[in-house]
Amino acid sequence: MSGAPDPQATADAAFDAVLASQWQGVPALVLRSPPGAGKTGVAQRMALQSAALLHERCMVVTQTNEQAFELTRRLAANARGLPIYMFAKKSLALPDDLRQSPRVIPVHRIGDLPHGPSITVGNAAKWSWIQTPDQMFDMQIVDEAFQLPDYKYHLIANLAPRHALIGDPGQIDPFVNCEIERWRCDPSGPQVSCPAALVKRHPDVMQLALPVSRRLNEDTVSIIQPAFYPDMPFQAMSRDRSVRFQVAGIMPFDAALDGVAAGASIVMVELPPQITGEADRELAEELVASILRLLRRGPRMSDDGHVRDVTPADIGVVCAHVSQVNAVRERLGPGLSDVFVETANRFQGIERPFMFVHHPLSGRADATAFHLDAGRLCVMLSRHRIGCWIFGRQGITEQLIRFAPAGDRALGIDEDAEYRGWRAHLTLLAALSQAHRMFPAVYGLAPSSAA
Repeated sequence: MSGAPDPQATADAAFDAVLASQWQGVPALVLRSPPGAGKTGVAQRMALQSAALLHERCMVVTQTNEQAFELTRRLAANARGLPIYMFAKKSLALPDDLRQSPRVIPVHRIGDLPHGPSITVGNAAKWSWIQTPDQMFDMQIVDEAFQLPDYKYHLIANLAPRHALIGDPGQIDPFVNCEIERWRCDPSGPQVSCPAALVKRHPDVMQLALPVSRRLNEDTVSIIQPAFYPDMPFQAMSRDRSVRFQVAGIMPFDAALDGVAAGASIVMVELPPQITGEADRELAEELVASILRLLRRGPRMSDDGHVRDVTPADIGVVCAHVSQVNAVRERLGPGLSDVFVETANRFQGIERPFMFVHHPLSGRADATAFHLDAGRLCVMLSRHRIGCWIFGRQGITEQLIRFAPAGDRALGIDEDAEYRGWRAHLTLLAALSQAHRMFPAVYGLAPSSAA
């Protein structure tokens, strides 16, 4: 990208603008971020600035306990002696490193929350149990805010006068386990993510964006951004991310491996067309055989200048359904037990150097809203740092055209989520096809014969 601004300078300027908003006393900030742009790092720096420099009581909201553990761990390592309070239920088992850390103070009761300058981390569910009309903190930071539905945000919004909602708008929408028909026409209804709902209610709220992804390379950004972030341009940090093989490619599937080694960070491997439903035995076998072949070719990866051998722990597999996860796990065997296999929902916030993706529309006779969901596919295709192989049946493009969305929308809602997903799928497949990144699978190749 000749003529493009320096990514590091661009990222630093965006970080400075975010931190300056705290000194300016901005009442609410919505910060949008592409995958791997350092959302959690921004939340960490804002929390430290709030407590250490502005002498405020800062509360940090996460969506899961695992996110709370990771953020607490990072804060404790960089707080320069400032204690980090962990607000959680008493029965929650903390990881050993947090439980033994002298800088981490578990807090279980509201009365034990700190009163002076401090940082307290907890998940949204735990914070929602606080019933008080008083503002107990000066600053509230919500990490992964686009996964927090607005109704849950309302349960905790009164706890601080100033808020920062940080998240990725391209990820999976919040899950709401209740009927939402009565709010379907409300663009700021309780089922909507809290940043989107806040902007609808208060259009003048400060909105910033992180313009640089530190995880995705330039090639991946050129595919992901037009498909999933058409209104939010961003660039890559442009660091060295590559893989080399010590064993030359001689088998048919090696073409897909060599494509990634040549710089095509996302490629697709296609099996012959067949309607299989959720479970696809041949696809699972092909995917596992491909992982074995990758490892048996003696791969060495360079990740931001660090060169080393590739291990099973560097590989992730992401699927749309639990049945597909189980099908892959059953075929991995003990030698590949370190390969992380999960659904897209559980893969949010996780990354691996190499990813293998079970395409959500593969083998289906329809194209439902769940499988078209743009956020789900975006998560699947943005977890890798070096290379990503998508596995699917031939004919997905024709399937999408056959099941084009009807265009029905709720009155007052400008966005059609089903159309957005349909467009993202087609944009992705068109980009891969035009760049000659579609490779035929070695159909019927068993894992045992992948050597």
